[in-house]
Amino acid sequence: MDVSGLEAFIQIAECGSFRRAAEAMRLSQTALSHRIKKLEQDVGVTLFQRTTRSLTLTQAGQDFFPKARDALMRLNRLYEGLKREGRQARERVSVGCLGSVGERFLPGVLREFRQRYPRVNVVIYDEPAQALRDRVANGDVQFALTILGAQLWTQKSRALFEEDFVAAVPAGHPLAERSELSWADLVGHPLARVSTTTSHGFILSESLSKFGDRLDWAYEVQRVNMAVRFVVTGIAITVLPRMAIPLSDELRVIPITTPLIKRTIGIISRNDGPLSAPAQHLQRMLLRAIAQGQEAAAAG
Repeated sequence: MDVSGLEAFIQIAECGSFRRAAEAMRLSQTALSHRIKKLEQDVGVTLFQRTTRSLTLTQAGQDFFPKARDALMRLNRLYEGLKREGRQARERVSVGCLGSVGERFLPGVLREFRQRYPRVNVVIYDEPAQALRDRVANGDVQFALTILGAQLWTQKSRALFEEDFVAAVPAGHPLAERSELSWADLVGHPLARVSTTTSHGFILSESLSKFGDRLDWAYEVQRVNMAVRFVVTGIAITVLPRMAIPLSDELRVIPITTPLIKRTIGIISRNDGPLSAPAQHLQRMLLRAIAQGQEAAAAG
């Protein structure tokens, strides 16, 4: 479709003059005449009746004018809507992260990111690993910090660090002063675990195998915060990745060995296209912050 010719036709019909239409479109009258000539050749009908003193629409032009104007208005609205979507996409970054990882790294990174991109809104989905995998697959988020091992073949991943599962023990508990524990040390004590339908619970269930049956899983909860609350109130011990346990004087964090259970944290994204510039910058900042955090932990 000759959109430029259509625009010229509508402008001339509304102005009633080639000269005024050319001025409105900031074109020369010669360029405008070329557009109309090409349009008339394309459609195979004459649209204007021109003399040295007058300019009128032919019958075909009169029939065509209202329909062409409406069509061009709809096309303009569609085009402007698409431009708005493009601007919104450039001004919004959606990322996913495990709650414990996000709480550790996101605040400092986002403060710096905001200084670089003050007009970019960041939408954060702090959800379990399964939900994050699905959000990446659906395009809801541009990338996610999550547990590796459950991503789809359509997703690319990069491992960042490994994290131990540790025990959170109530302060004052008989085990609280131990420097490390074995799983056998936990036998006979009431434990709270996060549901096996979550990534945390699944990793524990698979890693402990039959030994897990010897443990007293007195409570099963759906959220990490609830498991930690049970420890703080003194009714149970819980086992979680180290980052998931907040610092508190009311509990002690103790490494568990024999067997040592870990999870691998990484970054996943779709492999069918590049990230937007703000998303790339935010990802680089997160990777740098995580690397610095791991170096500090190793030095400590």
